[in-house]
Amino acid sequence: MIRVELNYQESFLPQINTENNTKQVEDVKRRGTMINQPSFFDFVITESVTAFSEYKQKAVNEYVRVTKPGGYVGLNESTWLKFPPPPELLDWISQGGSDTGEPLSSSQWANLLENAELKNIVVRTNQINIKEESKAIVKRYRFGGMLAILGRMFSLYINNPAYRKFVREAQKGIITPRNLDQFFGYGLFVGQK
Repeated sequence: MIRVELNYQESFLPQINTENNTKQVEDVKRRGTMINQPSFFDFVITESVTAFSEYKQKAVNEYVRVTKPGGYVGLNESTWLKFPPPPELLDWISQGGSDTGEPLSSSQWANLLENAELKNIVVRTNQINIKEESKAIVKRYRFGGMLAILGRMFSLYINNPAYRKFVREAQKGIITPRNLDQFFGYGLFVGQK
């Protein structure tokens, strides 16, 4: 049994039976595609996936299709905390070209779930604390992992002109606008089938 909690305080999902889900998740990972069988999973959870899809509604509809009746679909995605964002933040988002996810407002994310006919929708948005995120990254990758990341960055800088250009632009302050934390965060969006 798994009990999912939001912010470690407010429980918003019931206990879910996961007895057979481990093998099913591994099967999906190995095939790289969703199960053809509808109503297969008790829950579908994505993190930083749907923002990168050109067809967000189609993706959410697919999550719902493979979720059992009464099951849950959850998205953890980048979100505009204030909408519309100022032009400099839109420029910042567009720096990554086609690889950059398109953040939506919390109401736009909720609308995707509503349009997929989910009910009992829960929306929670949070600011990103850059200092805390940095600490969490260092903790996650530890010293050896951080050295490997720095080594890879150094190698890219020496061997890749596009990466050198990216670093030069980052040094000019283009990558992280000063008001980023006021407008950009993440959201947790959950609905029940």
